[in-house]
Amino acid sequence: MRKKRPLLNLPQVVTDYLESLRVRHFTPGTVYYHEGELRRFWLYLQSIGVAEFREVTRRTVENYHRQTWRGLASSTMRLSFDIDSAFFDYLEKLGVILLNPCRALAKPRKDGRLPRRILKPFEVRALLKAPAPTLKGIRDQAMLELFYSSAIRRAEMAALTLADVDIQNGFVRVNRGKGGKARVAPIGQRACQALARYLKEARTVWVKDPRITQPIEGLWLDAQYPHQPLCVQAITHLVQEYATRVLGRHAGPHAWRHSCATHLVSNGANIVYVQRLLGHASLETTQIYTRVSVPDLKKTVQRAHPRIRRAVTPPPALTREAAAQMPGGNRSA
Repeated sequence: MRKKRPLLNLPQVVTDYLESLRVRHFTPGTVYYHEGELRRFWLYLQSIGVAEFREVTRRTVENYHRQTWRGLASSTMRLSFDIDSAFFDYLEKLGVILLNPCRALAKPRKDGRLPRRILKPFEVRALLKAPAPTLKGIRDQAMLELFYSSAIRRAEMAALTLADVDIQNGFVRVNRGKGGKARVAPIGQRACQALARYLKEARTVWVKDPRITQPIEGLWLDAQYPHQPLCVQAITHLVQEYATRVLGRHAGPHAWRHSCATHLVSNGANIVYVQRLLGHASLETTQIYTRVSVPDLKKTVQRAHPRIRRAVTPPPALTREAAAQMPGGNRSA
């Protein structure tokens, strides 16, 4: 459960902006982060005596960011900047302000850090074998297979419905992705087989409980009655529990997303296709989310670098007897 925010009467224009995000099908998590950032910004404006957003200048935004960005990661600073800029774009379109004060400011640079907690292929295999042969274990294995095959986010996984999965053709439809965008992601044969088994052996049993009178649209259901759809927090706890038990370390749903993309690139997949799979608007983002592993890089350097590669072993000398055995060979020659 997310922490409750302190009571603060936000301006009506902020409330309207947050509602516009919901209307545009932004995920609850996105709306939550937008609200938190705008709440902090409004508190700052009150502390310096600014009563309206039309009084905000470029210098005001610079001072606010200088005060609130201390000790934050580059990704957090970029998120804060993007939220502020999007809100002022909204005010500019409404005519509340003449010009977005964030437009002339430099966006924080990405730190270029590689994704952490990348699962190795043998770790993936161990995790996929971990679920027990129970109804709950059948569900968990199908979920892990889908995480690894489609690289979808945990909120996208929680939002899946029964109609979003096409097992026969090997596709899953993401209706409410990040930024309210929809996409279709392909899934592999093993993921399809695991999903088919879950739908036949586990989910069907749960929804046929005589105590359930209303149809359930969600794909992933709780193993306990009343078998309600799993929320984001429950899915996160489920994935982390397997990682802790099998690997002895933390690896949440996003680690599966990173691992899928990394393994695809390491095995020669075109990064443009990986971009479409992940649902990234920018190829630059995909390059940050994916990486070539250090062992693969080392093998490539050893194979290609002229000062490191091993000398090519010359073929053995052709003897007279071997030449005579070749097609068209002359034994007397």
